Amino acid sequence: MAQLVNMCERIVMEKMTKLQDTTRLQLLWLTREMVGSGVAGADRVCFALLKHLPAGNIGTGDAWVYVAESLLNILLDHQEWLEGLPALVDSAVFTYLSILPSHSAQSLASLRQQETNFCVSMLRAKLTDMQPIGRDLLRLLQGVARIPEFTEFWRDLLQQPQTLSPQLTDVHQVLSRRTSRRFIAGRVLPEVEIKLNFLLSKVKFGQHKCYQEWFQKKYLSTPESLLIVPELVRFVCCVIHPPNEILQSDIVPRWAFIGWLLSLCQGKHAVLANAKLALFYDWLAYNPELDNIMNIEPGILLMTNSLRQHPQLSAMLIDFLCRLITTFSPGLEERVREGVLAAFRDILSKEVILSVEPLFESSRFDDGLRQLIRSTFPEFYPQAPAPQPEPGPHPSVPEDNDVIITSSDKGAEGGSTEKPVVIVSDEEEEEERQGVQGEDLEIIGAFSGDEEGKEGEPHGGSSQGFVAIAEISPEPVEEGVEGVDGEVEMGGEEEDRLCLLPESIRETLLSLLLDNEGVVQPAILDEVVQMIREKRSVLGEEGMSVVGGLVARALEQDFATGFRPEDTLSLRESERPSMALCKCASEDESALALLVSLSDHEPSTGYFLLMFLLHHYRDQLSKYKDFTSQCAIHPTLISALVADLKECVEKESSLFFDSLPLIYKEFAVELKHCEELLSVIVANIDPAHLQILMQQLMVRDFAIFGNDKAGIEHLIESSLGLDSFEQFCVWQLLCAEGPDASLVIPAIGKFDAQEHHEALSGAILFLRAEASGLLGVSELFSLPLRHSGLVTAAGSRWINAKPSKYAKYLSHFLDKSGKDTLSLTLTHLQNLLQYLKGNALFEAADGAVAKALCKLFSADKYYRERFDKLFKVASGLPDSSSAKSQEEGSGAPSAGAGKRPLQTVSTKPTAKKRRVINKEDLSDN
Repeated sequence: MAQLVNMCERIVMEKMTKLQDTTRLQLLWLTREMVGSGVAGADRVCFALLKHLPAGNIGTGDAWVYVAESLLNILLDHQEWLEGLPALVDSAVFTYLSILPSHSAQSLASLRQQETNFCVSMLRAKLTDMQPIGRDLLRLLQGVARIPEFTEFWRDLLQQPQTLSPQLTDVHQVLSRRTSRRFIAGRVLPEVEIKLNFLLSKVKFGQHKCYQEWFQKKYLSTPESLLIVPELVRFVCCVIHPPNEILQSDIVPRWAFIGWLLSLCQGKHAVLANAKLALFYDWLAYNPELDNIMNIEPGILLMTNSLRQHPQLSAMLIDFLCRLITTFSPGLEERVREGVLAAFRDILSKEVILSVEPLFESSRFDDGLRQLIRSTFPEFYPQAPAPQPEPGPHPSVPEDNDVIITSSDKGAEGGSTEKPVVIVSDEEEEEERQGVQGEDLEIIGAFSGDEEGKEGEPHGGSSQGFVAIAEISPEPVEEGVEGVDGEVEMGGEEEDRLCLLPESIRETLLSLLLDNEGVVQPAILDEVVQMIREKRSVLGEEGMSVVGGLVARALEQDFATGFRPEDTLSLRESERPSMALCKCASEDESALALLVSLSDHEPSTGYFLLMFLLHHYRDQLSKYKDFTSQCAIHPTLISALVADLKECVEKESSLFFDSLPLIYKEFAVELKHCEELLSVIVANIDPAHLQILMQQLMVRDFAIFGNDKAGIEHLIESSLGLDSFEQFCVWQLLCAEGPDASLVIPAIGKFDAQEHHEALSGAILFLRAEASGLLGVSELFSLPLRHSGLVTAAGSRWINAKPSKYAKYLSHFLDKSGKDTLSLTLTHLQNLLQYLKGNALFEAADGAVAKALCKLFSADKYYRERFDKLFKVASGLPDSSSAKSQEEGSGAPSAGAGKRPLQTVSTKPTAKKRRVINKEDLSDN
């Protein structure tokens, strides 16, 4: 039986997803029989089956719903056996609480009721024994709080906790207990766990895009499958704790992966709210003596490292954290705040980040958000009085569907260079202390419903979605949506700021949001521009920010459609308002100012304007430069240009590649030596666009590398860190553009023969093209000896193709070379001998190379002895007729046969005058 149990457990853990339906039914039957017979170790098979019950549908289908139902029936039918295994009770309750929200379909009503009854009965009977679950028990209960049975349990837990457990005085005791890692690991499928461990321990940052795309396609491809995202966030935070070697390497950091997971939840407000809660849950009752710093490290690094490239994400998260302190549970506000402060103090003491100032005082945040942070954490502002927070959602925090983090952003999330180097030992089964007893608790809030868009769905990126439920209302009111009477409802602060605007502008802006069922007419935008022209001085920066936010809200659908050049061919008033606004901005400074304020809320604004001007108003491209100079996000034109082009390639890759020739022509000075744009090109290119670009480069339609030696060297060196395919594309483009070899060879000399295999392969193909002058030959034969194979390959090809041309260059180079360079050149030349066709090199140009070598060998015995083979070939060239005849007869050259050896020629000046002079020497003289 022990062997049977081991085999069943192994089959479940390793092969469960591959079993046919019949075999899976047999396995469940066998499990029931083992449990019913009291076989020792049968609970291990139940543990393994629980781990295979995913939250949400991740491509598992109805078969796994049947597994969940069958396993639940086994546990219910053998409840006495189950109650004797407290660890299995804890895991079963934890698992079914996590999968309950995904069983919301009407067809699963019976199963959902069974799961509800099981969980509630076990919670009421065994709550004392469930202490090892810790705070994540509350997190899962929040997800099902609107189910009536759980609502009643919540009320007992909050108002009379001792009726559930004599040792329980308030909910903070549960919140203060750290969840054991085995529960969190149990909510991730074994195969998913393997993939996550590989991704976060083996894959380098910058090469992770294909892995993330595969992971998304495999496990997160449907809206239902996104329900597992909060569990993945918890798994990464609490289970995957890399050692210092990985933390300090270029392996994908945990915070970047979590940021990518959050980006997948765009538009899924309930899922995103729960994912953010999962990220910050250990902050709420953080105790440095009991909790692990690694659990909170991803949250702080995600906020700080996203400030530069994705300030919207940082703003959303810090706003969520600030508001979570007050809205999570009114009765626990001070204690939750102390937990968050303790987390920040431990982060600073262990130098996960060096200071909170870049985050709290970021210039990317709106003044209102900075004020909220200041009022929430006055301890970090000792010299300034803490202002009172204002209620309502913050207008500077973007909606959830504005969060944009793509896998192609190559290290783009970070402006911070700090790396965590502290690992705190994680005692897995340590006994947590009892929480601090204190004031009674009214409510603990933050409950999302079973289905997105229905009851319990939080709105936007604010923690306002986590509402207090002193009395749980069936349908919470969402903020910031259109009212039933056609009026636009807004958050309190947004409405207050709107009231600061002149009434005429305010009415026009509100009409934008109600215009023709979301289709904004360009004529109304013209009215807004006209009012800005007249009252811009009155509006000021804050007023323009409000205007830009509302216009962005009105044009959200239009920008989401993407830029299509054909939409700009015939602009009529009934056509796209974004295009009309770009056209107006090319002619009117007020419209341009509106675009600048709009860009703070809509990241596509810059690339829309750029593409519009590029394709239809090229003579007005200076307007784009004016636009970027007024945007505070990007300090320089080149940074703004690259950021807009990244936005373009992410949304309209074909448009990006079609526009590249125009971009490089119009911004030739700004894009000179621009490694960022080259990286964007090769990171997103496909074979079709690569072929087209190569054709355009060959016909000199535009240039990427140019004819600047230093610039080409810079671009080539910067490409060495790219992956193999991207480096291949760089060299394909370089070969197509075809700059002279003399401009490229210096960069080749810096390659490492043991590391830069892709670059050396590209260099070999590039050097098939001949050098156009003496400088190319000089650079080639000056390469270090580690590149002797490359010199031999290129040199033999050049010389065999045009021996006369390169004989002149080589002879001149030999005459002018210094001692160090001369030894290097002779070594390369001697290596070339066996690959040259006959004696063509030494006979061409009236034997110029042979003469230079004879002169050199006569003057220095060291060279004559060291390069013996070269010396023998060159010494007999004055009498070359016999060599030619012998070559024609035997098909192979003979080194010096039938020629007077160089040793007979005296090195004294008098002997030099008595040397035999042939006709070629006379003609040269």
